[in-house]
Amino acid sequence: MASQKKKNLPAKKGTQKKSKVSKKAKKIIVAVTVAVMALLILGGTLLVALRNGSERYKLLAYGEKTVATCNGFNIPYEELYFVTELYKDSLKYAYGEGIWDNPATAEQYREELETLVMENLNQNYLILSACKALSIDIKSKTKDNYIDSEIKRLLKKDFGGDKKAFREWLDQQHMTERYFKFCLGVEFLQSSIFYTLLDMGFYHYNTDNIDEYMDYVAESENYARTIHVYVQNDEGEDIEANRQKAKEMYDYLMAEPDAEAKEALMRDYIGSTNNEDLMISQYGYYFTYGEMEEAYEKATFALSVGEVSEVLETSDGFYIIMRLQPDMQYIMLNAQTLLSYYQSAAMGAYIETYRETCTVELTEFGQGLDLTRLTSLIPAKDQEASTKAQTSAE
Repeated sequence: MASQKKKNLPAKKGTQKKSKVSKKAKKIIVAVTVAVMALLILGGTLLVALRNGSERYKLLAYGEKTVATCNGFNIPYEELYFVTELYKDSLKYAYGEGIWDNPATAEQYREELETLVMENLNQNYLILSACKALSIDIKSKTKDNYIDSEIKRLLKKDFGGDKKAFREWLDQQHMTERYFKFCLGVEFLQSSIFYTLLDMGFYHYNTDNIDEYMDYVAESENYARTIHVYVQNDEGEDIEANRQKAKEMYDYLMAEPDAEAKEALMRDYIGSTNNEDLMISQYGYYFTYGEMEEAYEKATFALSVGEVSEVLETSDGFYIIMRLQPDMQYIMLNAQTLLSYYQSAAMGAYIETYRETCTVELTEFGQGLDLTRLTSLIPAKDQEASTKAQTSAE
């Protein structure tokens, strides 16, 4: 919270440095201030600006309140809000658009929502815990520079430098700029873990023994190559109809007894309207444990080369998987890419070792929150504008 998910606050009282100001300068400041205030009042905007600014300030301060702790780290309300809204949207997609508006259905899906949120709330803190163990500075200037550069790049590339549009986008994602910066920082730290482990010689295979790695990919039972048919559950589609569609394709494939002919039929689906995985190529996927969705991995490693799985149901759709013989030529041509995936999976397994010690403990404030009815961190007026902007975009 993946793979995935902050305004400039006014200075606190007592932090401003005292400075000597001449009488002439004071007169100029007073004159300019009075003139500006007069213009604002005449325009009818001063009280509105003060009220909206105060409301947003209060909400941002509320967002900083600690709702839970995890291995010595504080989890703020704004993170809980983002993760909760993410899963509320996911469950709406699965069970119906209005489930959180109706008290009865909200209660019906409350436990599932709470389980999903609590299971995924500590993802960022697994990474921070690993950093702590590896003595990686989580407050480094290099990390701050990365965050600033990424936001500048995003502003320029996706929003044409329009900070207001950027803020509206964050609002639509149920995210504050402060939490967005935190997520960018965690992304940087995850990269730091990767290279720290590399320098430590943590990865069994690296560029120095890449020939051995290629043999491992080709020969080990812990590596697999697959192709598949995928039927995606798009929003508004009939899931039962998709399940039936996948079942009919499975029956069609299984009616062919010859493995090579069966593979040819599978390949006919690649690039067709029947297969909604647009990323898959004729070479399929090569992976080891930790690289793919757990259910997909489990189904794959239960197969022998040439075998086809039964229809595999996941949260996003249905798979029919075929395990293939490794292609040494492909492995040689793509060794560096496959190696980077392997190392990333090994790093992920290392980070997961901190899960037992990284337990989310709700504070008294957090325990009193109702996840089905969390307070939005967007001021009411901004929320209405954000909703209109999102509706227009859709």
